[in-house]
Amino acid sequence: MRRVLITLLSILGFSAVLTFFPAEFFTVLILYFVFFFGLSIIMGLRSYRKGVVAAQEISRGRPLIEIDEKEVNKLLEKDKELINEYKRFARASFMPLLTLPIFILLATFLFPTLPPLAESGLGPVVGREAARFLSYVVVFGIFAVISMATFRPPVAPRIVRNLKVYEAGLVIDKSLGLKAPIEVTDYKINEERKFVEFKLNNQIFRIYYKDIKELDSILSKLVRRLKQ
Repeated sequence: MRRVLITLLSILGFSAVLTFFPAEFFTVLILYFVFFFGLSIIMGLRSYRKGVVAAQEISRGRPLIEIDEKEVNKLLEKDKELINEYKRFARASFMPLLTLPIFILLATFLFPTLPPLAESGLGPVVGREAARFLSYVVVFGIFAVISMATFRPPVAPRIVRNLKVYEAGLVIDKSLGLKAPIEVTDYKINEERKFVEFKLNNQIFRIYYKDIKELDSILSKLVRRLKQ
């Protein structure tokens, strides 16, 4: 919801700039992409800091189990399917790049043609500036819809390299704390490949362990499985 709101506000803001400062066309386009790139970095930093604070709070409790990186690496070496799995993810992640020519074609066609058409058609009714503003809203809206529909690469599982399980939750890779009860979806066990995997929000976590039944029995006390 927050992302949708930010997208709407950015569309309105950039449309207003292009309406009143049309000479800054290329500058606005560059700022448009820089804005979203910077926003992603800021949100990532905020999420990281939040995870560190939670990890510090959880680690004050009683530890239940610890899985170190050496143990995980040994199990990864035995997981012969992992390489093929990541090859599939890599191929799928490049698919959104195929839409880049569509963006270029739309930009070269819509920006020069739609604003003048809107001014001639809607200008007498709502005014030239309002018509131009609405045309830019439509253009940026089209870009946003295409982005949301196509730029959804498959989520590769995050392999947990270091895990400490406490009564209060999990500390993943020494920097991410997940407080119990951890509300997850798509919780599954793979006994053959020795891992437990669950989805939290849009992130998939995969935990390798030598005794998968023991790990499952411990995690089951900390995890709350949500209906999809």
